[in-house]
Amino acid sequence: MRVIFLSKEEVKNPLVEEIKEAGKIVKEKGLVEGSFGNISARYGKRMIITASGSDLGNLGDDDFVEVIDYNPITDIALVIGLKKPSIETPMHWLIYKKPEINAIIHTHKIFDFAPTTEKYAPPGSIELAMEALKALKNANLINLRDHGSVAVGFDLKKALEELKCL
Repeated sequence: MRVIFLSKEEVKNPLVEEIKEAGKIVKEKGLVEGSFGNISARYGKRMIITASGSDLGNLGDDDFVEVIDYNPITDIALVIGLKKPSIETPMHWLIYKKPEINAIIHTHKIFDFAPTTEKYAPPGSIELAMEALKALKNANLINLRDHGSVAVGFDLKKALEELKCL
């Protein structure tokens, strides 16, 4: 994914604090180790996502990127932030095409009770995004073959509930 920074500044958004709190909860529950995983929330037609390599349990103000637009054909993201967005930006962006989803938590834990995508697709790929979308038709928590899990919800609280964190 090619990233074009429209502005290199700290993201100022009311969802940042909610994402920080969700990151702490996910880390406390042992669903992520180090920087493995990412969290995002829809903000109008944009999304706020954790930056690449961010420690979800200890997110700082500079660990967020606001994605203004993403084009899956050209694989270009237009962003505001100090760091690059998560490699999983394409997957998050395309999942938000479902209007009932406003929050996504991607961990690297596998859940026995969640359905698993049919095919393996490389992290950060459009193929992975499409596999996730197919699996999310019938569930709000899915396992990505060989790549962890994705929980979605109307808000971060609902996504955390899908992970059995609340």
